[in-house]
Amino acid sequence: MLPSLPHRLPPLRVALLALAAAALLAAPAAASGGFSAPPGSAFPSSGSPQDGFHLDGASLLPVDAESRGPEGFLLGSTEAPADAGARARWEVEPETISAPPAKKDKSWIVATSFTAAFLGLEYLAFWASAELSEDFQWANEGWFDPDTYSGGADKASHLVGGYIAGRFLESALLWGGSAPEKAQFLSAAMIGVTGTLIEVGDAYHGYGFSWQDALITASGGVIGSLLSHYKLDDTVTMRWGRVGIDKPDDAAVVVGSPNHYSAEMYTADVRLAGLLPRLGESPGVAKYFLASVAYGTKGYPWVEAPYRQRRIGIEIALDTYQIGLALGIPKDSWWGGPTLAFLRYFRIPFTGIGVQYELNSRRWMGPNSFYSYDR
Repeated sequence: MLPSLPHRLPPLRVALLALAAAALLAAPAAASGGFSAPPGSAFPSSGSPQDGFHLDGASLLPVDAESRGPEGFLLGSTEAPADAGARARWEVEPETISAPPAKKDKSWIVATSFTAAFLGLEYLAFWASAELSEDFQWANEGWFDPDTYSGGADKASHLVGGYIAGRFLESALLWGGSAPEKAQFLSAAMIGVTGTLIEVGDAYHGYGFSWQDALITASGGVIGSLLSHYKLDDTVTMRWGRVGIDKPDDAAVVVGSPNHYSAEMYTADVRLAGLLPRLGESPGVAKYFLASVAYGTKGYPWVEAPYRQRRIGIEIALDTYQIGLALGIPKDSWWGGPTLAFLRYFRIPFTGIGVQYELNSRRWMGPNSFYSYDR
């Protein structure tokens, strides 16, 4: 991000990435439901023992009076009937209980729709109001150095944004019929491609192509896919959070208007609900907590340099996703899925407390909730 262009807002891009991916997930939540028998099958859709059937094979066979259920039959009994005619009457044709055909893979539709939707939103949000340049412009923004535009907060936002968008996109690909490994690969690849295309667009609209932004956005997508591939996404997550914007006590050091970076923080989390069972321990009440490494900046670039802060720290926070599950929020409902996704990837203010090391002044701060400008 360039200091001369303060209207370029990465959090909006994070929201646009999530919106583009979440739009692809609108249908499956409403369509999800319990198991139902294929049309014309011989067993009841409820599948309960009271219906007198057990699903275990392709035959419906009569049994003796002692073992029969309320309706007198068990599905899949290995005992042959005394009367061959009875067997013929109760035998089920294999095709009547065969599994429904595999869902057609629509991953290419999901992937291209995501990219097209996001680039369209990107154009409306940023490029439509910027002057088109004939020259390809570069922007070497640096990383997390103290003299960068945002002290590295923009890079943290790209990393976490790429991760969160990749999680939504992988879910959309799975819904579209992709195999898990294919969904993991495509989600990481599409986040990398989309992030690069964004920078190409920026190169012709006055912002400049930042290879650092393209690389770290792609890294977020790759990290998410690797966690999913190794089944660690129940234990390790990333979140984006809002905190307060306030000013230093000395108003004379304020040289501009506060920007959004001072109101954000970014976390990499270890969820105890996933970690403790992996260690062979029962999580108990600890499953409602997570341990985080947090990063954020204060005062960039609107406060004089000696008073700017780059803060990295650790904190203990509530696992609001796990709390949502405990409250009974349904994963598969049209409203429960988005609600749980919000609780999983958004750090709600004042739900964590910890300490931070301020890299510029080399001093410790806290304990606090990362919310205010620490004097």
